[in-house]
Amino acid sequence: MNSNPERYSGVYKELAELLGDAATLKIWKRFSGLNITFPQKLYSIEFRKEFISENMQTMKPSEMAKVLGLTERRIRQIITEIANEDE
Repeated sequence: MNSNPERYSGVYKELAELLGDAATLKIWKRFSGLNITFPQKLYSIEFRKEFISENMQTMKPSEMAKVLGLTERRIRQIITEIANEDE
């Protein structure tokens, strides 16, 4: 079956454009009828802390902030927390 986002309505059209027909159908089968809100933060606290710990010597806080979707200020706070744990 060829992909044709125009066959879908509303948000399903956008999903089909982004992900294709197969993924859109999977999402529809799993979540149809539900209201879903996507949080701003994609990554878990544990992953963010681990990522910062592994990269704080090689990446600038601004670079890590872009990757993680956080502010530079929050990155610096987490670096301080990591440093305090090591003491």
